Amino acid sequence: MKPLSVYDLKKIKNRKSIKLTEGGVGGRLRAYHIGLFMASKPHVYKTVLENGMTILVMPRHHIPKVSLQLWYNVGSKDERSGEKGIAHLIEHMIFKGTSRLSESDITAITHKLSGYCNAFTSYDYTGYLFDMPAHNWKEMLPIMADCMRNCTFREEHLSSELKAVIQELKMYNDDYLSTLIERMVATIFADHPYHHPVIGYKQDLWSLKRDALVNFYYRHYVPNNATLVMVGDIDLEQAVIEAEKSFAGIAPDPSYAKEEFYHGYDLQAHSVTIYRDIQQPMMLLAFVIPGTTAQQDYLFDIISWVLGAGKGSRLYRKLVDELGLVTEVESFVFDFFEHGLFFIHFQPKDPADTARVVEIIEQELVALSNELISPDELERATRKIEVDFLSLSENNQKLAYLLGKYYLATGNERYLTAYTDYPRASIREEIQALVRDYLRPTVMHRGAVMPMADGEHEYWQMLQQRSDEEDARILGTISRQAVIEEAVHVANIVVAQPKPFAFPKPERTKLSNGLEVLYYHNPALPKIDCILDFKNKYYDDPVAQQGRSSVVADLLEEGTSKKSGPQIALEIESRGMELMTSAGHCSMGMLSQDFERGLALFGEILSDSVFPEDSVLKIRDQMLADIKIFWDTPSQFAGQIAKEIVYKGHPYAKNMLGSAETVSALTRDQLLAAYKQTITPHGARLAVVGNLEKYDITTVLEQTLGGWTGPELPDTEFPALKPLASQTFDRQVNRDQIVL
Repeated sequence: MKPLSVYDLKKIKNRKSIKLTEGGVGGRLRAYHIGLFMASKPHVYKTVLENGMTILVMPRHHIPKVSLQLWYNVGSKDERSGEKGIAHLIEHMIFKGTSRLSESDITAITHKLSGYCNAFTSYDYTGYLFDMPAHNWKEMLPIMADCMRNCTFREEHLSSELKAVIQELKMYNDDYLSTLIERMVATIFADHPYHHPVIGYKQDLWSLKRDALVNFYYRHYVPNNATLVMVGDIDLEQAVIEAEKSFAGIAPDPSYAKEEFYHGYDLQAHSVTIYRDIQQPMMLLAFVIPGTTAQQDYLFDIISWVLGAGKGSRLYRKLVDELGLVTEVESFVFDFFEHGLFFIHFQPKDPADTARVVEIIEQELVALSNELISPDELERATRKIEVDFLSLSENNQKLAYLLGKYYLATGNERYLTAYTDYPRASIREEIQALVRDYLRPTVMHRGAVMPMADGEHEYWQMLQQRSDEEDARILGTISRQAVIEEAVHVANIVVAQPKPFAFPKPERTKLSNGLEVLYYHNPALPKIDCILDFKNKYYDDPVAQQGRSSVVADLLEEGTSKKSGPQIALEIESRGMELMTSAGHCSMGMLSQDFERGLALFGEILSDSVFPEDSVLKIRDQMLADIKIFWDTPSQFAGQIAKEIVYKGHPYAKNMLGSAETVSALTRDQLLAAYKQTITPHGARLAVVGNLEKYDITTVLEQTLGGWTGPELPDTEFPALKPLASQTFDRQVNRDQIVL
């Protein structure tokens, strides 16, 4: 159960882009650019009950699962003075029981029905989700309805949950890019409720009493402010009948109305800098853009792909490939309902170059405002948007999430399914106008997370100690004496018989070069995914060359004897393909129609990469930045420390990224030799899944990958683990949250 005010930036090893995820349904900030490209678009059926509650149903029968999500059109922006954080706290407390359910019942019932439950709170909305097997989904609707009006909010439960939320706040404080974004949002929207963080302020949370929660709950948790979304293997008529049976008896509030908020636009720009105990600086540029209610998300997704998303974007080609000023650059949209933010994130190799990087970004923005994007750029962006949705469409939870969010923002249940049906006649002119109006350098807000200066560490530790003492003093007055309630209602729940379902069974073949292949024909989507698993893994790297396999993997995308790295990136992205490489693995996704071309490019990369010297330097710099970020992040390096203790002297103890020393020492000759030795079909396995009906799979694979050769590799030796005595290992770092 997470507030969506804090954004978890998770670096994917392939380094193609920064992956951002959103909320309790896969992280906190949208990483995928939404689109819709489907053989047959799913239909959304809308029903409004007499009490004003909206029901949205999207039947999808490919797997026997259903995602149920109950959305309330209330978020942190609706909190009043002294209530900051109450929307998120109520989200927690909803799971603590009703007049019928004990505080353990919802979790126990979910587990009994083989389901999953979670919740999410944003500035604009609150939601509760239950993912269930198709034979059990009906059992959850009465529980969701019970939670709409009958939660008890017992004082002793509030005491324990307040401590959990304060601990959550501490955890988010250690996510420094998240903190920077939150501070920038607060500064930019000083006159709007977006100014306040979703998780709230400690001084408000400490003071919240049961009556405040009950009043907020009864004020906003009414059926005419709620939308139930059901996506998956579900019968439409039955879905509506069951929803009406559970919710129709709840009385509406005819007087309920949403408060309107104001944000004054001005010709001004703000700057926010925070200092933390880190090695790798992080920079953000932000622009206020229309929110989702304006229904221009698709256009800003295109702008993002043209400007900074992917290796074929203007900023990546300029700042990473051509000038080598940054190790990472990415653009993304943060879509509030009322006002959005367009972000550009970059990691400078040298902080002294930041002003030059910003100047180049400003020049690109001016160019975008003065000239139409090219037809090729538009084609690349629209294809990426369309293809990216294909994978998303197989995930009921994400579909339900987007359906609910977009409906609350726009009131249009077809907004999601018609997302890419945007009129093309004047789209390039509209994009140019949006850039000119909203992405102007004069209204560009700046943010930075910078390393602490010498002498600041003691002061930072003093601030942390003071905060901890304050928490201990206040929370020490809040205690829970009651024991945890046993689950009661769970005994009344009857588990239905599962629906028949045949799990996919792949076919097998072996190519002439020794590559083992597993493949499965799935006609549901016009897309094919290939995953290649090499025998050589990161733990096979020599001790003095740890990180070598990760560097080699990244260099696979940097050029062959026929194509440069930028040419490869442009071809991949212009077709909507996705190539991902990591130590021991490669994957490629493509439209079914591009299967042969994609495999041919895959084969070329595997057998004919040339590792240009400038690319070796670029990838080395990127890896060194990754290593800094890794050791700046306790939640990541704590696991590595544990591995080194448990697996001492064993291959598993090695770090996939290596160290600054081992990576810096790697030469092009060493990397090229490792490529020729370890990127081999012998001992490798390829899995191919998708719509294969037009292809003789063995023939196509033989023609495209059969010419890839390489040596046989010895088996990895795994020595027996040495017995371990109980021990405690402490590593002192300047962070709020202890990581175990």
